[in-house]
Amino acid sequence: TIACLIDGWLNVGNIAGANTLVQDVFNQHSVVPHANTLIKIIEFALANDLVYEGKRQVAFIQQLMNWQPNRYTIPEVEHAMAAFQNDRRVSKEALQHLFRYFGFELHDEDIF
Repeated sequence: TIACLIDGWLNVGNIAGANTLVQDVFNQHSVVPHANTLIKIIEFALANDLVYEGKRQVAFIQQLMNWQPNRYTIPEVEHAMAAFQNDRRVSKEALQHLFRYFGFELHDEDIF
């Protein structure tokens, strides 16, 4: 699964690679990542003082939150996206709380 690939990138310390992979796999193949996977990338980024990689992941989360199905969307992707978009762990407030936990601020003008 995508989570295993992301874990591999994170285990070798390549946070930017994990960020790129999760975005590419969604954009090219409509593979919807679990919220846990995206949060883990943010946690690794912030724990390593890579605040811009954390914000990059937040920007991707915002892309997913604004996603709308089209006539080519298969029902499985639509269902997975609806579940993701309703997950409180990737809400604006939850993400801001996560950044504060690591000593950073995520302001509205940064991403939202």
